[in-house]
Amino acid sequence: MCAVLRQSALMNNLGVTYKEQKKYDEAEELLTGAAKGARRVLGEAHPSMVRSVTHLIELYEAWGKPEKAEEWRPSLPGKEETKE
Repeated sequence: MCAVLRQSALMNNLGVTYKEQKKYDEAEELLTGAAKGARRVLGEAHPSMVRSVTHLIELYEAWGKPEKAEEWRPSLPGKEETKE
């Protein structure tokens, strides 16, 4: 599991760097992979998964894709989607 944490952290960090450079396509690929991998191996509430999803949401907000951010928001613990 230690290797999974390292890989997730590396993908996450590089994804954030790409986001800051406005290389959104590259950032999306890395951050999506980090979030999905962390969820699969570590579980929904693990800090690495939460961090990856948070960065992915921030990417979509910076990229002007709020609808994509909203698709991921329910993945955060305590952020279950509610319909009114």
